[in-house]
Amino acid sequence: MRKLLLLFALIFTSNIFPQNSSDKSIIEKYRQNLSGIDSLMQNGILTDSATGMQFYTGYAYKTLYDWDQYFEAIVQIYMGWSSKYIKDGVLIFLDNEKPDGFIARSVPADQWDIKEQAKPFLAQICYLVYKAYGEKDWILKEPYFTKLKKYIDYWLNQMTNKKDGLSFWMSAPHTGMDDQIERAGYWEDAQCEGVDLNCYLVRETLAFSKLCSLAGKEKMAEEYAKISEERKQAIRKLLWDNTDGFFYDRKVDSKKPLSKMVWEYSPLNTLSSNQYKIPVKSVESFAVLWAKVATPGQAKRMIVEHLFNPREFWTPYPISALAKSEPWYSTKELPGDMGCNWRANVWMPTNYMIYHGLKFYGYNDLATIVAERTKELVNKSGNREYYNSETGEGLGMNPFWGWSLLGHFFKLEEKLKWDITNLN
Repeated sequence: MRKLLLLFALIFTSNIFPQNSSDKSIIEKYRQNLSGIDSLMQNGILTDSATGMQFYTGYAYKTLYDWDQYFEAIVQIYMGWSSKYIKDGVLIFLDNEKPDGFIARSVPADQWDIKEQAKPFLAQICYLVYKAYGEKDWILKEPYFTKLKKYIDYWLNQMTNKKDGLSFWMSAPHTGMDDQIERAGYWEDAQCEGVDLNCYLVRETLAFSKLCSLAGKEKMAEEYAKISEERKQAIRKLLWDNTDGFFYDRKVDSKKPLSKMVWEYSPLNTLSSNQYKIPVKSVESFAVLWAKVATPGQAKRMIVEHLFNPREFWTPYPISALAKSEPWYSTKELPGDMGCNWRANVWMPTNYMIYHGLKFYGYNDLATIVAERTKELVNKSGNREYYNSETGEGLGMNPFWGWSLLGHFFKLEEKLKWDITNLN
């Protein structure tokens, strides 16, 4: 039965992209070599007890997360699966929406997740489904279209600093980069106007604009396209440090430090100073490349001075979650750490975003190097949750059937010159 369902899925999705016969041959051959991946992925199919809908998750503890499902959706698409689990994952989140548009960032949500808004990726997932499968009615119908709008508006209103037009994270776990407390703080600090968050919102509002157009709501489409552009300009103006040639996070209140626990455990007490800039070099800042926010000049400095700098992000196994020059760069947990390690470690989704960002800005040869080094890492250590940026050792879940499977598809995209994440 499973083989029959897979065959149906492969047939069903065989024309989801504009392909010539050569492209189809490449994809089919590529999938043949990944039969073991398909078997591994069967572990991720679960049923939501509240709605009865099925979804996909990479976690053995059976939690559905916000941004994970975007990258997991890409894996499902390339593996030839149908859209069912992708769509149901979005609808499960929307079915958990509160009247004001708040959606907890995981299902089921623990005591802290339930206080933090789902990261702005749901509209991007919806547009991904449209691009890949041509399916749109499922999200354009009510009540889901209005729910999606309310969820985005919650970010734009309740989670945005009206003084500067930038949105903020509630904590480091809220960012998804669990232990980067030096930049985003502990639970309910609500102080970090993240480069990553605001770039995600540039993309999310643009994706929603595209969905509005598909729904025939052109005035609304123009409104959200304008919001996307305004957010892009705010990032360029307020988060760029011309001296360092880097995009840094910014504090909501310059006079208020992050919680005592942050600077108590920090090797350098930088975050209690009276300044807006949060001077921490994190891989999240390269989201400006993926979201097409950086000017060509800014992109060049980010790439040349920092990304491919062996003293910063270009570690023996790149790309590190924290710059090697940071005092918090560590392969081991530091006092006060929580969750997964986003310090001296490599994570597939950030490598993937950077890969496509390099392509957009014309650094094709450098993008190819990222693709090759990423595949090398997967070949060395297998399908793991994350990897040691010094040794390449696989860490976390073993095996992992979540977003790390993206590592198998960089080279496919290289051959086909595709960018499924492109919102144009």
